[in-house]
Amino acid sequence: MGDLGLPFFLIDLFYKSYYNRDNKIYRMIKKRGFMLNSNHRVKALNKIILIFLAAAILCCIPTSAVACSKVEMSYDATTKYGIYWFGDDNYDYVRSGSDMDVKYFDPAKPTFVFAHGWEPDKNNSTDGLFEDFVTHKETVSNTGTSDVRDYAKILKEQGYNVACLSWFSYAKDLSNLFKYIWLTFDGGDALSVRMAMELALTLGEDYNGDVKIVGHSYGSQLALATTYQLVKQQEKKAFKNNHIIPTRMTLADPYFGSIALISGWDSIKNDKISFTNEPLKERKPSVLFADITDYVVGKKDIAVDMYFGMGIASTSYYKYDGSDKSFEKLSKKVTVVKSEGLKKEYGDFSIHNIVRDWVLLSIVDGVIMRDQNDAIAPSGSATDAQIKAMRGKCYQQTYQGFDLSKDSMKYVDRGKEQF
Repeated sequence: MGDLGLPFFLIDLFYKSYYNRDNKIYRMIKKRGFMLNSNHRVKALNKIILIFLAAAILCCIPTSAVACSKVEMSYDATTKYGIYWFGDDNYDYVRSGSDMDVKYFDPAKPTFVFAHGWEPDKNNSTDGLFEDFVTHKETVSNTGTSDVRDYAKILKEQGYNVACLSWFSYAKDLSNLFKYIWLTFDGGDALSVRMAMELALTLGEDYNGDVKIVGHSYGSQLALATTYQLVKQQEKKAFKNNHIIPTRMTLADPYFGSIALISGWDSIKNDKISFTNEPLKERKPSVLFADITDYVVGKKDIAVDMYFGMGIASTSYYKYDGSDKSFEKLSKKVTVVKSEGLKKEYGDFSIHNIVRDWVLLSIVDGVIMRDQNDAIAPSGSATDAQIKAMRGKCYQQTYQGFDLSKDSMKYVDRGKEQF
C-alpha cells in the first residue's frame, strides 16, 4: 500500500461501516442518538470525510517525504579523484577506506582538509593524484624564500588528521572546472557531491572532532561546494552527525572567474546544481559563491575567512562601494582580506600561489594578526569565534614581503574609506 493508501483505506472503511446497518460502528452511533436523516447524514458524513482525509494526509506526508529523500551514500575508491589521507608526510598517504590505519585517520582527532585548485603543471604533483601539499614552487621562485614546508607533515605533528580533495588529473582543464565542481562530472554527480559523500562516509556517525576545510583558487569553489553538499545531504537525512560538516572554511585567493572562460556557458547557465537540483538561474560564479556561502553559514554558523589576491582570480569580480548586492551579501557572512602588501611587492599576476602559502603558513605557524588598533585580525590561526566576530569586516594585508612575523592588517571602515 502506498504512503497515501492508508488514509484512503481508513476513510473507505469508515464510510462502509457507517452505511452497513449490521456493523458495530453503525449500531453504536444509533444507540447514542447521533443518527440524522438521509440528506443531513450525507452532508455531515462528507464533512467528516474531508476532515479525516486532511488529518490523515498531513500525518502521512512527513513519512512520504522521508521515504522520497532517502540518499544512497557511496563512493568509488578506485578512481584517481577522491580523498587521500596523509600519514607521516606529503609522500605517505592512502585513499579513503573503512580499514584505514589510525596513522592516516584517527577518529579521536580533528580533521584538516585541503582542496587544491587549477593545476596545469604536472610537475606540481609527485604522482599525478593531487597537488603536493608543500610550499608551492612558484612561491619559492617569486619570493626567493628558502623556507620550504611540508604542510602535511607539520599538521600531522600538530595532531590533525590531514586529507586532500584530490582531482589533479582533471584540474588542468580550466574551462570545465566550474561544471565539474557544481553540475556534473564524468556523466554523473559533480565532484563536490562525490567528495562530500566520501568524506561523510569516512568520518562516520561516531566522529566527534571538528573539520577545518581550506581551499585555494578553484579549490575554494570545491571546498564551498563540498560543504554545501554536506549540508544538503544531512538535510536529506543521509547522515545525522553535525561533526561531519566543517566548522571553519578558509579560502586562499578564491577563483571566481569570468563566464567567458567557462566552456559552453550559454548551454549550462540554467542547469541545476548536482544532487540538490537548485537552478543556476544564470548566476555567474561570483554571485553563486555569495549565495551558497550565505546559505551554508546561515544554516550551520560556519566561520569563514577569505583572502583575496590576484585580480583575475578574485578581486575584480565584485564592486566594493556598496552597490554590489552579491558582495554585500557575502561580506555579511565572512571576513575578507585583500592582499595589498603582497601585491605591491610581487605584482598582481605573481601572488596567486603566494597567498596560498601565506594562508597555510599562518595556520601551521600559529600566526595571530593584529590591525592598526591592536585588535585581533584575520589569519588562518584565528579561532572560529574570533572569525565569526569579524563577519562584515574587511581588511588589507600590509607588509610588502613574504614574512608573516613582520605582517599586520589594516581594518577598513567601508563607511569612511574605500576597500
